[in-house]
Amino acid sequence: MNPQGIWHKEARYSAFILLVLLLIGIVWYFRAVLDPVAIAAVLAYVLYPAVKFLSTRTRLSHRGAVVIVYVATLILLASSPAIIVPTAVNQIRILSQNLESFIVHYGELLDTTVHFMNWTFEWGDFLPIIPVISTDMFSPLAESAFAIVGFVTKNFMWVLVILVSFYYFLQDGHRLGEIIVRLAPESHEQDMRQILERLRYIWADYMRSQLAFMLAVGLMDSAAWFAIGLPGAIFLGLFTGLTSFVHEIGAVVSGVLSVLVALLEGSKYLAISNFWFAVLVFLLYMILTGIKNIWLRPIIVGRTVHVHPGIVFVVVIGALVIYGALAAFLAVPVLLSCWEIGNYLRCRALGLPPFPDEVV
Repeated sequence: MNPQGIWHKEARYSAFILLVLLLIGIVWYFRAVLDPVAIAAVLAYVLYPAVKFLSTRTRLSHRGAVVIVYVATLILLASSPAIIVPTAVNQIRILSQNLESFIVHYGELLDTTVHFMNWTFEWGDFLPIIPVISTDMFSPLAESAFAIVGFVTKNFMWVLVILVSFYYFLQDGHRLGEIIVRLAPESHEQDMRQILERLRYIWADYMRSQLAFMLAVGLMDSAAWFAIGLPGAIFLGLFTGLTSFVHEIGAVVSGVLSVLVALLEGSKYLAISNFWFAVLVFLLYMILTGIKNIWLRPIIVGRTVHVHPGIVFVVVIGALVIYGALAAFLAVPVLLSCWEIGNYLRCRALGLPPFPDEVV
């Protein structure tokens, strides 16, 4: 350290490297918290326009608008089970009534002999036999009661983390940008503001692409289900569009629901049994899911955020396989944000203007 109290260049570089390593260590140590905090941040980002609308168009303060949006979100989340559970219970009751008939039809299918050219075979040679349900199957549940309690408690704590973080992101998330700007040296504050503004456009464009994708999925599935006479086609299509926001988790939930409705209710137009209609719905849903993930999503997202659709497909599928649904949802905007920051550092290191309207 020199007499003026300013560190030498080597000391400053060493301190910066140590700071980066410290931040990486902290993130790695608390990596289990990243998922719930990220979920809370995304929720706050999506709902913050409602807070801004209430605080600017009404006499409510910012805190009052945050409380209203937060409470309304909690009421919506809490009321969802009250709406879904009775319907689910009724569907389970109907399913139990039709289960015996389904088993009979399935047994007949297993005994069916198929003649194809010079070959003769039975479906039972390829399809699995339904096992007999025994009360012994439920004994392990009693033995693992403590494990179940621990699982529920752990997930309750994560939900609590999400709810608390969601509230504070709604209340103070808009201040994070200014805090980040103040961390930079005074001579680089304007650069930091421009970077944050460009990142804001990246995330806004990506969210807009997700809304467009949800709308396209809802219309596509509604039209497909209506064409084959699936009961509740419009509702199921819109539900699929909404759940597509959660990537493959939403696809599985909406797919199972569609197949169950087909199995229980049958088709309004097609003169086939409920079982074969459910098979048709399953096959059609798999085709639609492939079209949406391989073609529709990459094109909509790619055109909106100005990235090649092939890159979008590889990034989303790679993140989904390696890290899960949340990573798949955040992969594209995070990658673009890193690219924007990396491009800025490259330009500054080479003495080039990092922003289009800047002249060096």
